[in-house]
Amino acid sequence: MLVPQLNFLGSANLNLNPFLQPENSPVVLNGVVPTYKLGALLKDVGYSQVGDAIEAGKPVTGHFDFHQSPTVQKELVTINNAAGTNLVLAYNNAGTWTDINISTSWDAFEDCKVEMAGFIGYCFFVGYDSTDNVFLPVGSLTGTTFSTSTNVTSMPQAKYIIRYRDRLYIAHCFYSGTKYEFRVYFSSIPSAGAITWTPASDFLDVDFGEQITGLSTNWDRLVVFTEHNAYMYDQSIWKQAFAYGCSAHRTIQNHGPYMIWANYDGVWMSTGGQPQNIAGPVIDFIRNGSPRDLFATIVDEKYVLYVGTVTVDSITYSNCELVFDVPTSIWYWRENYDNFTTYARYNNAGVMERHMGCTDGEVMKKGKHSDTTLISSDDGQPIGVNFELPPIHLSMFDGFKGVKKLIAYAKKSQGLKLKYRIIDRNTTALTPYMKLGELTKYVNSFDISSSESGVLIQVAGSEYSTNEYFEFYGCVLDIIKESKVYASTQKHN
Repeated sequence: MLVPQLNFLGSANLNLNPFLQPENSPVVLNGVVPTYKLGALLKDVGYSQVGDAIEAGKPVTGHFDFHQSPTVQKELVTINNAAGTNLVLAYNNAGTWTDINISTSWDAFEDCKVEMAGFIGYCFFVGYDSTDNVFLPVGSLTGTTFSTSTNVTSMPQAKYIIRYRDRLYIAHCFYSGTKYEFRVYFSSIPSAGAITWTPASDFLDVDFGEQITGLSTNWDRLVVFTEHNAYMYDQSIWKQAFAYGCSAHRTIQNHGPYMIWANYDGVWMSTGGQPQNIAGPVIDFIRNGSPRDLFATIVDEKYVLYVGTVTVDSITYSNCELVFDVPTSIWYWRENYDNFTTYARYNNAGVMERHMGCTDGEVMKKGKHSDTTLISSDDGQPIGVNFELPPIHLSMFDGFKGVKKLIAYAKKSQGLKLKYRIIDRNTTALTPYMKLGELTKYVNSFDISSSESGVLIQVAGSEYSTNEYFEFYGCVLDIIKESKVYASTQKHN
């Protein structure tokens, strides 16, 4: 009988009983994109370097697309200096990363994770170095003029910063020699193009036993997270909103009415009410990772969450990012050649781009399938992808099955190789895949002479190259249903 596998409109899902796996839900989607052309699997595009190296071998610690005005824009980064002793502030000056003179303001703060916010034509800086347990001296920037006094006199140091309505808000603070992990300070309303700070009175506190772990805005509210709770503020009422926290500030992203963030329980989405955990299909990437080190961005309606190197289902994924497509609620993931430390959403003449800071002191730009000139490598390195389709059981849960032929359909399939396995062991790890061959045309037919048979049949594909993306449309299998079934080995009294 002919069994089609031509529908890939479901999310990748590693957390289902194979007998319950939906027919449109692949088990693994690593480096293939199921959402650009719905129902097809496309190899992901790559990324290319932005400008020259900022500081070779040093990780980017802060990253921000600063719009001083509608016509003045700077891509800013912070990074350890060559000697590994001081923090550097640099901007992309027409392809050359150029240091901004900050004098000795950030000497000995070389590992600070820096957060930035734009307001009244200035970029404001806060940050924290967990290695040395020190807070970054605050600062402001306009043009290429950096100051530790302009608009920041009496401003407490902090981990997080954001603009909400007509004020700046900072959270998890340090002021006058004392830590206030539970406090949010806020600035004055601008007057004559300037703001002031009055720490003695202008603050809000969450419960004293909690530490603030993130800060954002949506629904015309300021949202303050601890690891266990979230609070909301509308400049009048300050209240606990829901008992779901956030593990890492940089995971908090907004897309229209949606706020998305991550913690040790998963990835959460809210439109202002009680959030929903959407991480079920990829939850082991969160559980087996380091939730406090995660970070994310949203570009092209895709929530991209960097989880680093993590082992899931006995497979180690290197420099891995999870992708949640908001319109379709589809998850997939991608390994990268480089190890990223920051994401930034960059507005390039109205086109939103994803830029990534790396551990080697470089910044990368993620390509798109719609680019006129496609990026088909990871900064010159091959892209490795693999996918595993849903297991086929034909509702025969104890009957044996075999395969006579497989017909695969693909476009631009150079390099894509298919394989299959028939699962008849106690664990899939003991059931190796058998090679079918490389796809070279639109319709590819493979005769299968193997006498193997089992309960489940599964097809997989892989490719590793700098070739442009393939489009895999699926396959049809000619399956033999055999009469024999597994014999019971249990004795009954």
